[in-house]
Amino acid sequence: MDTPPVPAEKFLELAILHVNAGQPDRARVICDHALTAHPTHPAVLQLLAQLEFDAGQLEDASRHIAASLMARPDHAPSLLVAGGVARAQGRLADAAHALSRAAALAPANGKAWFELALVRQDLRDFDGAAEALRKLLRVAPPRAEVEVNLGIVLQEAGRMDEAMDAYGRAYHLREDTFGRIAHALSTPSAGRLWLNLDDLRAALRGTTT
Repeated sequence: MDTPPVPAEKFLELAILHVNAGQPDRARVICDHALTAHPTHPAVLQLLAQLEFDAGQLEDASRHIAASLMARPDHAPSLLVAGGVARAQGRLADAAHALSRAAALAPANGKAWFELALVRQDLRDFDGAAEALRKLLRVAPPRAEVEVNLGIVLQEAGRMDEAMDAYGRAYHLREDTFGRIAHALSTPSAGRLWLNLDDLRAALRGTTT
């Protein structure tokens, strides 16, 4: 009598144990074995795609995440992986499409909004990047680095007063963001050069929180 194949879930459980133990190469081998028995299992394909992405194997990651999405096209975590792979490959329009879908399907997922903002910024869609960052700030606790990013994209969009408000909120949250804020404001094309950094600190302290 033929031995039944090991269930895909058992392979996944073992692979995730190795990931958590800091052994991603071993996890990839287990996923490869899983696909021999379950060649179209979407969760195995998703995990393998993420592991390949982390290892810099972008072509393999792209192939496996595409196969995973064939089985479950509206799976937000898989769309997040697809967006990250596409961005790393320079396919920015594809990345924006995947991440927009991920954010729409899982609007409480802060990572989806953050990754979408980065891709929109890459595309020089600064208003779109600002929108995604504001969505992130609504679904997650305030974070100084997000406010700084918001300030940068608003500055690039020419919305300088709004940018200063975002920088001010970042500074109120964490004063160690000052260096990054001052650097961003020194951008010749879109910034405001502050010759006196004490004046800049005073301006940031005086912004609306």
